[in-house]
Amino acid sequence: MRKIALIYNPKAGNKRFHYLLDYTLATFQKEGYEIHVYRTSGPQDFADLITRNDSQEYAAILIAGGDGSVSLAVNALLKEKRDIPIGIIPAGTANDFAYHLGMPRDLKQAIKSLINMEIRPADVGLVNNQVFINVCSGGVLTDISQKIDLKRKNTLGKLAYYLKGVQELPHFNSMKLRVSADNIDIIEDFLIFVVLNGPSAGGLTKLGGNASVFDGVLDFVGFKAVSLTQLPLVFSKILLGEHLNDKRVIHFRTSSLRIENLESPISILDSDVDGEKGPDYPLNISVLPGRLKIICPFLNNRGK
Repeated sequence: MRKIALIYNPKAGNKRFHYLLDYTLATFQKEGYEIHVYRTSGPQDFADLITRNDSQEYAAILIAGGDGSVSLAVNALLKEKRDIPIGIIPAGTANDFAYHLGMPRDLKQAIKSLINMEIRPADVGLVNNQVFINVCSGGVLTDISQKIDLKRKNTLGKLAYYLKGVQELPHFNSMKLRVSADNIDIIEDFLIFVVLNGPSAGGLTKLGGNASVFDGVLDFVGFKAVSLTQLPLVFSKILLGEHLNDKRVIHFRTSSLRIENLESPISILDSDVDGEKGPDYPLNISVLPGRLKIICPFLNNRGK
C-alpha cells in the first residue's frame, strides 16, 4: 500500500481543518493509500517531520495550512534534497500559492482533487539561503502578516490584512534601493517592492499580472514613493490589474536580481518571505526552475 504523509497546521485559517481529518483519511484510503497524520505545534515541526528517516517512504506529502506552512515544508524538503511531491490543502488565510495552482476553495473538493496525483515541476524562488514559494518583499505594509494578531487574522481572513494596512499608512516611509539584474540597474525611492513567483500575494490576485510558477522567471514589481493622497489610486489599479504599466510602478521579469539598501542609517528595511521575516540586505534573489514537485489538481483543464 502506498504511503502518504499529511501534515496539518491546527492554527491555520479558521482552525477547522481537524473536522475534515476523517474525510481526508477516507478519501485517500479508498484510493489505496495509507495516510499518516502529523499535527504541528510550531514552525520547527515541519522540518522535523519532513527530515525523518522514514519520510523517504512517502509517495507524497500533503500540507494542510496557508502559504507560510507550505513555505516551511518546501524549505525543509529542498534543504534536505528530498525528492517528494507535495500537495496543498488550502486551509490558511490567503492561500495564494494553492489558488494559483487551481486548488478549489472548498476544502472537501480540494482534498478530493489531490487523489489524481498529477505531478508537475514548479518553480521556487531563492533569496540568500532561504527558499520562497510565493513572494519576497520589502517596504511599508509588506510585514503585515508578521505584525497582525493571529486571532484577528483567523477571524477576519484577508480583510484583516487590509485593515492592518490602513492603520499603517499614516506611518509610511520610502526607502532608497538599488535593483540590478541583466541589463537593468535602477536606483529609486520605493514605497514597496515584491518579487513574485506567481501572480498574487496577500490575496491580491492580479499583483503580478500573468506571472506563473511554471514560467522559469520571477517578476519584480516596485512601487515608487508617492504621496499619501495618490495611494488609493495606485491601490485601485492593483485591484483591477492595471498597475504594471503605470509610471509609478517598475516591473520586469528576470531569472536573478540583487536588491541593495542605500539607506544610511537603515530604516524600515526588514524583508518578508512568504509572510515571515526574511534575510538582511543585500538580497540576492534567483529562481530555481522546476525544483519543486507539486500535485496540480486540474492539470489537464489548465492547458499547462
